[in-house]
Amino acid sequence: KQWYQRRVGVIIYKMKLFLLAVLFGASFAHTWMSCPWSFDVDPGRPADTTGPCETENVWHGVKYPNEYKAGDRMKVGWTSNNHAGGWVRIALAPYGQHKSHKAFDDNVMKISCYGHDQRPGGTVYGDCKHPCNARPGCEYQAYEEDNARFDTTVKIPHNLADGDYVLQIKSAMSSHPHFYYSCAKISVTGGNPSLTCPQDKLIVAPKCLKGTAVELKEYTKNSKPGKFCYNKDGPGYIDADMYRVPKNVQCDPRITCAVSIDGKGCKNQDRMKDITNDWKPEQVCGEVKPAPAPTCEDGVKNQGEERIDCGGPCAACPVTMPPTTPADRVYSKFDFQKIAYPSEGYLNGNAIVHVRHKVNGWNLTLFFDRKVEISQYWGGKLLSVNEFKTVYVFKNNSWNGRLGPGSKVTVGFEGKFDLGAVDSPNLMGKDFVQS
Repeated sequence: KQWYQRRVGVIIYKMKLFLLAVLFGASFAHTWMSCPWSFDVDPGRPADTTGPCETENVWHGVKYPNEYKAGDRMKVGWTSNNHAGGWVRIALAPYGQHKSHKAFDDNVMKISCYGHDQRPGGTVYGDCKHPCNARPGCEYQAYEEDNARFDTTVKIPHNLADGDYVLQIKSAMSSHPHFYYSCAKISVTGGNPSLTCPQDKLIVAPKCLKGTAVELKEYTKNSKPGKFCYNKDGPGYIDADMYRVPKNVQCDPRITCAVSIDGKGCKNQDRMKDITNDWKPEQVCGEVKPAPAPTCEDGVKNQGEERIDCGGPCAACPVTMPPTTPADRVYSKFDFQKIAYPSEGYLNGNAIVHVRHKVNGWNLTLFFDRKVEISQYWGGKLLSVNEFKTVYVFKNNSWNGRLGPGSKVTVGFEGKFDLGAVDSPNLMGKDFVQS
């Protein structure tokens, strides 16, 4: 009997995929949570635009438990379904209250990027070819800036009472004008419900590739941070220990190539062929080692810092980012122009300085908010670069060292940056001084 039910389920599943492919050209205009296991793990399921959750589907007789302890990290992922751009709001409410939108609106955990294919030409007009370079099972987001691969991780709060909860994702990706909702039931033990934490005033959202997606304000409207405690003894920060391996690291949010507009190409993507059960997509991992713990000297914004290695758990950021010498500056105007392609990790920049006083030799400094690997430059000589490749100092060439009042000097460069970044690097500090 069980074999017969399973066989019927497979046939219906394949019929669903065929009909959807015919109606929508194999492009599925929706998304749902695939990690942890959602209310409906059927790979041929429809999406839900009503919310706050899809219908719990146990028709097929398969029920996968999502069991966690307070303090565990959990991978949260969703299927790209050939779409890119926008955000995902993640919220947590007690089971039984999950049929109310307000229950989730009042208990938001975080907002993350929906994701996009960062490879050259991978994302075009808000679309990409599933799996869109999504992160496979056995891998996880270990740093805050690595948030473009259709997943993230969250920490199970310490102040939850033992019991069942519902995790919700809400997203309006690509050019879709309305939100899609998906939920997963999780069981939590080991919490301390007597621990109380104040509600944060703001929901912090990362910079993401927006594309044609709805505005971020639509995600934050009516949304309030939950009164969650992420430390055993107080509020803490949800991603302070993001480097830790999530309990469900084996889960593979990409699910299947059946939802891809390029099925053949999808099968050649990293380990897609190793997903043997579309209803429970995962990989065989072996030992997954955690990423290095973040520090205040690693040159990465990765633990709730305001900027790289300052603010939050690190020393306060300077009011004015060095290097600047406004009282002694010899220029009247300093422009920085850039052309960037985040999906390709390419940056072209020009620093244009208008000189106010006579100069006999000069140094020009550029201070970026993240690592930039400059490969070519012109208009000056590279004098030094710091170990994190965030601060570059250029000096004049022999032919442009002497400048009179009103002169203009331009230093240009080409460089690359991490494809996992959500946006192109920004200039945080600049300086032009006489050498």
